[in-house]
Amino acid sequence: MIKQLKVSALLGALLVSTSAFAAHPGYLDDQATDKVVRNNYGECWRTASFDKAKDGLVECGDREAVKAVVAPVMVLVQEKISLSADVFFNFAKATLRPEAKEELGPLVEKLKANGDKLQSVELAGYTDFYGSDKYNQKLSQERADTVRTFLVENGVAAEKVTAVGKGKAADGLTQECKAKKLKTQAEMKACVAGDRRVDVTINAMKESMIEQK
Repeated sequence: MIKQLKVSALLGALLVSTSAFAAHPGYLDDQATDKVVRNNYGECWRTASFDKAKDGLVECGDREAVKAVVAPVMVLVQEKISLSADVFFNFAKATLRPEAKEELGPLVEKLKANGDKLQSVELAGYTDFYGSDKYNQKLSQERADTVRTFLVENGVAAEKVTAVGKGKAADGLTQECKAKKLKTQAEMKACVAGDRRVDVTINAMKESMIEQK
């Protein structure tokens, strides 16, 4: 009799110990996989000690999933715009055409609309392959400076606008156009027109909705 009591006490202690360290308290666990055992109907197998308020699992339908909180946060957004030099400047010139000012109007309004959220405006001037490196570097810088001057004179904060000349560093159309074996220089100049440009990079803070768990 005493031996039976000892065995029962030992089994009881083992059951308490197993329950205390169960991967999912209140549920019957598969010791090999640490997953909750389910019956033939796919329902989680609960033990006699199951307490829904304390032990309930979402996957067993005993607790609602925690919903993510959506909150507004400010994030830095970068936008790039390419201004064709053929639209804004005559060939080999850095003076804005009259019609170019109308084209730049929407850009000015866009930048001003950002207000204090506008962080920076980066202007990068590029040229085609015609001319020396020194000449193209100077021309690209002058074109970028011209666009900067226009933006500042029309209300964009000067300290937020930078201009840099890149010369013919990105004359990606050169080889493509040369391969076409165009007959005249005019045709070649028209072909590489896309290399003559001023790229605008706008950095501004925007409100975005982010899920926070």
